[in-house]
Amino acid sequence: MKLLVLDLDGTLWDHYDASRLVPPFTRDGNEVTDAYGNKLRLFDGVLEFLEWARSRFLLSIASWNIEEFVRPILEEFGIWEYFVFPKIEYHPNKADMILRTLKQLESEGYKISEVIYVDDRTIHLEDVKKSIPNLRFIHMWVDVKSFEELKELLESL
Repeated sequence: MKLLVLDLDGTLWDHYDASRLVPPFTRDGNEVTDAYGNKLRLFDGVLEFLEWARSRFLLSIASWNIEEFVRPILEEFGIWEYFVFPKIEYHPNKADMILRTLKQLESEGYKISEVIYVDDRTIHLEDVKKSIPNLRFIHMWVDVKSFEELKELLESL
């Protein structure tokens, strides 16, 4: 089984610090508005991509955010349940997040053959690759320019 780990800010949606948004959220299509009128929009094709990906991969999250603020956004979009052992934590150690997810999956009996990590930034990449040497990294908006391209790339792996 392959594990697909996704970042959130700047990768799934256009906001660069979703932890600054304040619940409750109201949804209008691919956009949510927080209690103060601030908006966050899913990038085009995200919902369709996740629907496609969840039947082909184990999906998880590694995000430097505050879960109590960000989880309600994912729930509002109806996608929270797509992710297994998501890590939304207020620190930059994505290697630790992914390693703990792997350990949890293995303790549940999953045999992970490959880890694919998608992020819009490479700032944490060296640490992640040191901790998970067989990891495949996809630089969102550089290696692929859309979620349709991401799907095509993943289909070719």
